[in-house]
Amino acid sequence: MKKSIKHTDLYIGQLVVVTDHPEAQVYTVAHIDGRAVMLQWFEGSRTCSQEFDKYGLMKPTLEQVEYSIAANGPLVSTKQIVETV
Repeated sequence: MKKSIKHTDLYIGQLVVVTDHPEAQVYTVAHIDGRAVMLQWFEGSRTCSQEFDKYGLMKPTLEQVEYSIAANGPLVSTKQIVETV
């Protein structure tokens, strides 16, 4: 099992996963607020967001990145982060 990223090492624009499954969605860290982290990803041309607890996030493997791009399209870059309410 993969080791979690230390919460102090998280930064905006970082790619993360929430599972060690090889067919995982890769997320981009969009906002950090206390224990909560806003993650964003694309579903087709639509940008999606969800808040997660920042503990337990992991660095994606190359296999996960390749799967996520093939299955769901491009990853959200720092320039593409959408402000959420």
